[in-house]
Amino acid sequence: MVRKLRTLGLGVWLILLCAADAPLDVGPALSILVNDRPVLQARDFLIHNNGVLYICVNELFPALGAKPDYSPDLTIFYLNFDKQRLAADLKTSKVALGSKSFKFAGGFWKDSRLYISEDFITGVYAEAAGLKISIDKPETVKNYQSAFRLPEKFKRDPVKVVVIDPGHGGESIGATSSEGWREKDLTLKLALKLRDRLKAVPGLQVYLTREVDKYMSLEERAEFANKLNADLFLSIHANACDEKSASGFETFFLSLNASDEDSRKLAIWENLELSGNQASHSKELAHGSLSELDVILGDMAQSEHLAESEVFAKIIQNNLALIMQNPNRGVKQAPFRVLMGANMPAALVEVGFLTNAKDRKNMLDEKHQDKIVSILANSILDFQELKARKLGMIRNNETGQTQAGPAAAPVNPKRAAQIR
Repeated sequence: MVRKLRTLGLGVWLILLCAADAPLDVGPALSILVNDRPVLQARDFLIHNNGVLYICVNELFPALGAKPDYSPDLTIFYLNFDKQRLAADLKTSKVALGSKSFKFAGGFWKDSRLYISEDFITGVYAEAAGLKISIDKPETVKNYQSAFRLPEKFKRDPVKVVVIDPGHGGESIGATSSEGWREKDLTLKLALKLRDRLKAVPGLQVYLTREVDKYMSLEERAEFANKLNADLFLSIHANACDEKSASGFETFFLSLNASDEDSRKLAIWENLELSGNQASHSKELAHGSLSELDVILGDMAQSEHLAESEVFAKIIQNNLALIMQNPNRGVKQAPFRVLMGANMPAALVEVGFLTNAKDRKNMLDEKHQDKIVSILANSILDFQELKARKLGMIRNNETGQTQAGPAAAPVNPKRAAQIR
């Protein structure tokens, strides 16, 4: 895809998501306040893919004056308050304090460290200790947590069928670089890797709109997903710009009104399936638009899925920010025809600029491609799990099937994000 350079400052570091099992260096800190006075800048924390914040107790408990004891199997920890003893059970996420009992989001051990949910600190512990405890969070943490919230009205079906759309193909080359790299080749390579990664997930069916270098119209791509009754649609693209300094990644969901002029031109470029450089298509980019019928049909097809599409796009963008070193250009909206006909939550991701030397080097590197694919796969699984939780279902990690169960399923520490 081709567009003019636009600077967006959406957080330099953002996150490392569920893909990582080993902790990374962290930058931002949570400010822990007791009775409105700061007592700790906590840097060791994780965010689970249900949006819940978990804080390591190694520094937290000493800062609060808490001295925990643990059961032999480490599933229960105890804290003493005056004449009362608090017992927190990590298996049931329940707390007993004298004659009182409480529920909290939970906790887990990771790399020999205990992480406990923020509601335990600000709610259970604060009440037991007779304190007011609050947590001041950086905006990036707030943004990441907010991404994992489905709207009240959503399609009440679990995610079982996913369609991956490698942008362009055949005569539609897409973005190009001066060295001859073509968007259609890169998107197909990423899509094939993503399919293979997701095929290993039990119970998840994954399809590609194209598996070889062939042309498919934008309408055919959406129709392909609709015939499969897909539950999720992701279109993968690479960008280009006449200004070689243009760099970064961004994720789109559908809107009949573009977020900005750059997004409008980008949608026109894709909708007209242009190739080459911007300068040679200045007239189309300046005057291209959708017909009234396209607008009506697109609105009918996607209106009930827009809120979920926005959530999906935010998850992708936040997760990519974990591993990308180029600028985070944010989540945007634009009238992409390929998204219009899709009768399911849908997003379009731009993984970088082929015309930028650093972006291009990263995108063509096999190891970096694998990181992108891992993040995109995790984003799809995050959305799947988010819907399952919202539907009051839990996922069987062995079979991949979702089943009726408590909405607050046990926390999997491997599906936790570390902000950096």
